[in-house]
Amino acid sequence: MIEAEWLIEYDPVLMLEFLRSKSSDRKLRLSVCACVRRIWRLLEDDRSQEAVEEAERFADGIGWPQDRRELCHRASEAYTEIHDRRNEYPDGLGQARIFAAQAAEHSARTPEEFENYAEEVVKAVLACSRCAGYKFAEPDALVSILRDIFGNPFRPVTFSLAWRTSTVVALASQMYESRDFGAMPILADALQDAGCDSADVLNHCRGEGPHVRGCWVVDLVLGKE
Repeated sequence: MIEAEWLIEYDPVLMLEFLRSKSSDRKLRLSVCACVRRIWRLLEDDRSQEAVEEAERFADGIGWPQDRRELCHRASEAYTEIHDRRNEYPDGLGQARIFAAQAAEHSARTPEEFENYAEEVVKAVLACSRCAGYKFAEPDALVSILRDIFGNPFRPVTFSLAWRTSTVVALASQMYESRDFGAMPILADALQDAGCDSADVLNHCRGEGPHVRGCWVVDLVLGKE
């Protein structure tokens, strides 16, 4: 993939295939977890939700719980049980819940396995849209998440340490922890006050979003990779 193709690509699976060998496990895992959160209401089983939450914690360096195998086993059990009950739901909702549980299970794969499963998570999320009409899980919605997390990989931004003021860091940290990115335009103002003259950074902060945990600008502020 070349830059011109990246800028117009609207297939999230192809984008992940391109990113697979060029990104950290953290970025890939946060991106697919953000995609799964688009179908959170379909994850009716706490075991599936727990798998996604623990995957995000692992991405942030907190580490798997000691019973990681049990965590994955519970997520797999949830998938199997929902699969067996698929006929209890109207229309395509049962099949959509199956795909949602499958996406959650795959998100918690080990680093050795995960690289080969990241695209499978996104395929499962897209399948939820096809089965149950979840517009917020359609390709353009998932592509927006990938662009928020990875920006333009062909033109990485050099972030000046002078821009990392206490106000800038505090705003970014608060948004990262709360998952509420409503203060992104305020972050842009704070960065500009700190001397940031990068149009890419400022425009991203002031754009429509969506913004999720792993947003490339917030990561630059917080020194995350």
